[in-house]
Amino acid sequence: MDIRRELLGGPHSKRRRFGRFLDGHEDLYMVIIAVIIGLLAGYGNIIFRWMIGFFQGLFYGSRSEFILETLNNTPFYKIILIPAIGGLMVGLISIMFKFAKGHGVPDVMKAIAMNRSISPAIAIIKSLSSAITLGSGGSAGREGPIVQIGAAIGSGVGRFFRFSTSRMKASVACGAAGGLAATFNAPIGGAMFAAEVLLGEFGLKTFSPIIIASVIATAVSRAYLGHEVTFEAPVYHLESAFELPLYALLGLLCAVVGVFFIRTFYFFEERFESLDIPSWSKPALGGLLMGTLAVFSRDIMGVGYDTIIKVLHGEVGMILLVIVFLKILATSFTLGSGGSGGLFVPSLFIGAVTGGFFGWLMHSLMPGMTADSGAYALVAMSAMLAATMRAPLTAILIIFEITQSYTIILPLMLTAIIANIAANWIEKESIFSWILTKQGIRIKRGLEEQVLDSIYVRDVQFTDVTSFHENTPFREVMEGIQTAPQSYFPVLDNSEHLVGMLSLDDIRGVIFEEGLEDIVVAGEICTKQGVIYLYPDDTLTVAMEKMGRKDLGALPVVEEDGEGYRVTGLLRRSDLILAYNKRIAAMRE
Repeated sequence: MDIRRELLGGPHSKRRRFGRFLDGHEDLYMVIIAVIIGLLAGYGNIIFRWMIGFFQGLFYGSRSEFILETLNNTPFYKIILIPAIGGLMVGLISIMFKFAKGHGVPDVMKAIAMNRSISPAIAIIKSLSSAITLGSGGSAGREGPIVQIGAAIGSGVGRFFRFSTSRMKASVACGAAGGLAATFNAPIGGAMFAAEVLLGEFGLKTFSPIIIASVIATAVSRAYLGHEVTFEAPVYHLESAFELPLYALLGLLCAVVGVFFIRTFYFFEERFESLDIPSWSKPALGGLLMGTLAVFSRDIMGVGYDTIIKVLHGEVGMILLVIVFLKILATSFTLGSGGSGGLFVPSLFIGAVTGGFFGWLMHSLMPGMTADSGAYALVAMSAMLAATMRAPLTAILIIFEITQSYTIILPLMLTAIIANIAANWIEKESIFSWILTKQGIRIKRGLEEQVLDSIYVRDVQFTDVTSFHENTPFREVMEGIQTAPQSYFPVLDNSEHLVGMLSLDDIRGVIFEEGLEDIVVAGEICTKQGVIYLYPDDTLTVAMEKMGRKDLGALPVVEEDGEGYRVTGLLRRSDLILAYNKRIAAMRE
């Protein structure tokens, strides 16, 4: 029975009528669900922000997001040791809860792509581990965890109401959008992120509840935290059309730096994974390395809002070139080692500093023809998001929302699109999809291909195969196929190696010829040229592609033994379809 009828039904006819009403009004039902998820995501953000402040106050004596002055007055040995202590705490938590580590967004993308729910426990544990990482000064952002926390809330609501696959996907996206919208005070950017990055689609039926959840979550956040924009940016103007080529060049620079960030991050993540030390100690090591870097520049610690605002206001210099690389290393050490946090804000930071340096250089060379360096920093924040996330619409809208600076929109759009295209030329994977592709999950390929890619031929092949030797008389072939559970038959040589395939079409050409039963042999009528075969480790995606080449109903499965191909089974099209349907049905349970 539908859970809504259990909740809304009962002895009272009004409730039963209301339940039937919701059954017939899907859009209204999802609006109500979106409001619930938005409220929960908004309060989830408030609690998460409070937890970050709590641990930051515990470690450094200040609960403010703008903590750079406090860090600058903190002794160097504390700067080194406190992130290591925070990393150790996260590592100990990860002994019991492995999902405590990491940057969160890829896990949400994976859950949506594979139609899986997300445990509500993630919202609690991820809040704790991320608050410790950020509160101890780890180089990360809070948006990755809040996306995962919001997604877990949305998934929990979906599980409570026993949602179907499509509703569950929308519910998870609503939670993620609400979380991001609340933390950045950016409802449009949060909704666009969910649609462009998590779902990869903009269907009105799905997008409408996402928008509502984002609005409600943002309203909750503003009620408690105020209406202030995330970054106060001065008003900038496009000085002349001559600046547009410079912004295009900035887009190319951001693409290069963005790809360098992606590759550096996953290089260190793989190095930490390969270290022969207890996994719980790795976040502590990452925190120690990050803290050592921070001795040279406190700017790279935490979310870095102070530094971003300084750069937007033109407080720049040659030192920014150094800070770019220090921040990339600091984030790689913090999150690559197993710390918990997001990659969104580090991308904003790296973009602002890259653009600030570029703008400072251009303004020094052409002071009368270019805007202040802060304009380039603001534009580069969007470009870096586009280069790392491959979501240019989100990058453009969210920067517009968190700064509320419209005058820079033209170069903002140009630079973000160029950065997105150029980065995609250099590196096909985004900072979120890299790890998923490594796991064999290709987000952009859709559910059908994901399912076919997850099933191997060895698990589906039919092994009780009827086969014939190439010198088998046609009369025996006819007798053998009458009871065979297949319509394609491997033909083997004397060494039991595959030499051809015999189909009913091959037999049909001989069956009406009288007197050939004892003259013609299997090897004379089978197909020997261009025989297509499969290996046991091939996926069903490969099998579908090979079957489609000649519209075949079955393919032999072989293993190579040095002398030829020995048949181990047969993959029939019907077996492939059955395996696919079973996997889809299991996902929808």
